[in-house]
Amino acid sequence: MASTSVSRVKGIVESCVGKKVKFKVRKGKSRSLICEGVISDTYPAVFTVSVDNRGLKRVLSFNYIDILTNYVEFFLCNDEETRII
Repeated sequence: MASTSVSRVKGIVESCVGKKVKFKVRKGKSRSLICEGVISDTYPAVFTVSVDNRGLKRVLSFNYIDILTNYVEFFLCNDEETRII
């Protein structure tokens, strides 16, 4: 696996602002949460994802480090479900 830096991850996430994504958050040994949302904004240390789950709208925030450590995986909602990073 090629080494990636936080600035590279931030650049990739910034290019996906406004796009629909599917993400998988690891919540323990064998538990994970899979949701869909839209990357809404980026900040110097975090980015936000708007999620509409059964009429309940939430905004979740993630660190760019979360992607590097595989705590969360993001996929673009296109035909191939392309993985971000």
